[in-house]
Amino acid sequence: MGVFEGIDREIAVENGELTGRFAPYYQCVFSRVDSDFQFVEMPLAQMLYRLQKGGISAGLPMVQTAERDEYADFGGLLFQTEYVYLLLQDLPPLNSLSGLRFAFVRQFVGAKLLRGADPLVIPVSDWSQAVEMLKRGRVDVVVLPWVLIDLYMKGFDRPYYARTAAWVDLSMYISHRADDSDLTEDLRCIFRRT
Repeated sequence: MGVFEGIDREIAVENGELTGRFAPYYQCVFSRVDSDFQFVEMPLAQMLYRLQKGGISAGLPMVQTAERDEYADFGGLLFQTEYVYLLLQDLPPLNSLSGLRFAFVRQFVGAKLLRGADPLVIPVSDWSQAVEMLKRGRVDVVVLPWVLIDLYMKGFDRPYYARTAAWVDLSMYISHRADDSDLTEDLRCIFRRT
């Protein structure tokens, strides 16, 4: 099982077990499957690649997209979270602006949340890198989960602004190509029953 790395307070792997605020949602699902799970933290882009190639059975936490649906099954709503636009200036409505520089993690759904004319996207490896670019004035907007703002803005002594970008359903994706057909089918059955 792939676990999105770099959001330890929300979800992480410690001593082979899921930890963090999101962990109980997934533990509830996994407790209904008779299997030994191996959880591995990895960057989102790597997790999506391995899901597509069958290198992992499932990846979490994840938001549903049409592109991902082509190579994996979305588990269905487990919980929701808010994605926000993080800004250091109280800009006018983003749709009214042109040439905004956005940063977000590679393969993140942020591309669907771009606003304004001719936006420039700067993909990064992790959330801390995106927020650091904002603090240094290299980007205008960071798109990220609201739950991460206090972590990355802690100790920042200037004003900042968070505007709702979207509320999204979070769950997991189950690979179409994983070799462990019993496990992936058991996971699919659990989601069909809930």
